[in-house]
Amino acid sequence: MTITSIFLFSTLLIFKGFTKVAANPDETKLLEQLFLDLTIDEVVNRSNGLIVNEPWASEYVTAIREKRYGDAIWARHHLIGDIQNGTFPEVNQTISQAIEQDAIGYRTYYPEQYSNALAIYANTSNADTRTDILNLISNAKAETVSEMEKRVTYGIKCSADHLAYRSSCYRLLELMSQAKSYIGDTRRGYTYMSCHLRVGPYGGGTGDVTYHTAHLVARLIEEQCSRCPAHCDAIKVSGYSPRNSGHRKICLSSKEDGCFQVVTETDGRINI
Repeated sequence: MTITSIFLFSTLLIFKGFTKVAANPDETKLLEQLFLDLTIDEVVNRSNGLIVNEPWASEYVTAIREKRYGDAIWARHHLIGDIQNGTFPEVNQTISQAIEQDAIGYRTYYPEQYSNALAIYANTSNADTRTDILNLISNAKAETVSEMEKRVTYGIKCSADHLAYRSSCYRLLELMSQAKSYIGDTRRGYTYMSCHLRVGPYGGGTGDVTYHTAHLVARLIEEQCSRCPAHCDAIKVSGYSPRNSGHRKICLSSKEDGCFQVVTETDGRINI
């Protein structure tokens, strides 16, 4: 009798443990493509190396199941990464600002998915405590593509000339200012040994950049544009983010004057 009881108890424990990871078929699919971009199954089972923050992961799952979509979106933005007092510290942007920026982009570039998401959010539970987030999303104003490109896009292009030692550029990035103040009418952001961070001319209808933004862009150039030319003695770097009507050109290379380099390839773009 004792053995039978132990067997039944063990079976119940195994079954209980299984139900924690066995997902409802609907929970393996995204509810919508935009703001709730992790499935319940991904979060519960930590799929594909997903590392999450608690209690936000549990809140995300519970809120979706209870149809509290504003709460779920708020939890989603805390679920991964480092959030400090509702702010992304690396870009000094609040969660609400990030959501609004994304909503504008989605409404501009993905109107069908945006409308589908709003239709789902319209049925949020009365228990939802963050309906302000849903209102923020639904009130987003669409922009033209040119406005979106002008506002936040920083394309990264790599160059084969004016190569600086990567070690010098790495040290430059450690030492240079990351202040939120604008660079203003200077052209030189910072110099260390063979590496120079420079920006394009100031004014003339072109938006300025802060030292903080220049540092983020330069960091991406250092990461994406590192190369070892034939017979080189060390890894070197040269690249830039082109000027547009929204921001000045940003260059990281051995070039001590100007800010012009020959393009070899386009390595990507970032939004700041």
